[in-house]
Parts: sequence; C-alpha cells; structure tokens
Amino acid sequence: MNLAALALTVLFRRPLPDVLRSRITEPLGASSSWSWHGYAGSVVDVGGRRLPVVSGGAHGGGGLWTSALDLARIGQLCLRGGRWGEGRVVSRRWVDELWTPCRVKPNYGLSWWLNDDRTVWPQAPASGRCARGNGGSHLLWIGPARDLVISSRWGTDVEALLAAVSRAVEPGPAAG
Repeated sequence: MNLAALALTVLFRRPLPDVLRSRITEPLGASSSWSWHGYAGSVVDVGGRRLPVVSGGAHGGGGLWTSALDLARIGQLCLRGGRWGEGRVVSRRWVDELWTPCRVKPNYGLSWWLNDDRTVWPQAPASGRCARGNGGSHLLWIGPARDLVISSRWGTDVEALLAAVSRAVEPGPAAG
C-alpha cells in the first residue's frame, strides 16, 4: 500500500488527500472531517516540490481516518460499479480490478478481501468483498447479492456481524 501511495503521488503530481477530496469525497457528498496522514517525514520531491506521501495503513499514526458514514459512501460507490447518483465517479474497470483475484492469493484483490470461496469468513455470504483496517476492527463489507454495504468501526467479531446482517437481508432478484 505504501509503495502504491508513493507511485500515485508521483503520477498525480499532487498529494493523494487532494486527489481523494476532488475526485471521490466531494462528488459523494462526504463530510470534510476525514483526513489521510503519512508517516512523519514521508515526503517525495516531484518537479521541485516536496509532497507528502500518505500511507496505506493506520499504524504509526498514518492512514485514512474517516467516519463510518463516509466509508459507507465509498462502499456504495463500489457496489454501484463506480456510479454515484446520475454520474460516474470512477470507472467500472477500476472497480472490477479491485475485485479481481490475485494469482498469488486468490481470495485477495487490490486491497480487498474476496469471500467467493468462503475462506475469508466461512459464515458470511459468498461473493462478499471486504476492506479492513486498524488491525481488522474497521470493516467495509460489500455484499452484491444482497445490494448491501456494511461499515463498522471498532468491531470485535466482524464475522458474526456479517452473518447476522446477511441473514436479515434476503438476496435480491439479481442473485438468482
């Protein structure tokens, strides 16, 4: 994650929090209370400008700090294939790439856990996608079969949460 953040900072030639704000959180109507931090001294020179490089994880004081509601908005954006309201915020291809299994670890995509074979959470529905943070206590679950997004913070038994909510929400007609 940290290497990806560095590469994207160089590619965009601006700090990633600015990119996230202008391209994702503002179009989603997210709050302005979120923040994204790098480690102390994590900067890169790009075209003569020193730019902060944010980190992928929240260990050591870095990472994305956001509310459960704003996280749920990001989940809803992904569930809708990159669309928000009447517009497109990110490409469908990008969302598909997030959820494409890695050759080395088939239950993992681009920073997303894939529960297709139920090896990540056996009690949770197959086809679920999950991003986790803060050592696993923060959860963003997307259940396409149930048209469901779950955003949870500071959870202690996320598998039980996923199983209970999934039992309460029936699969939609598209799930077959």
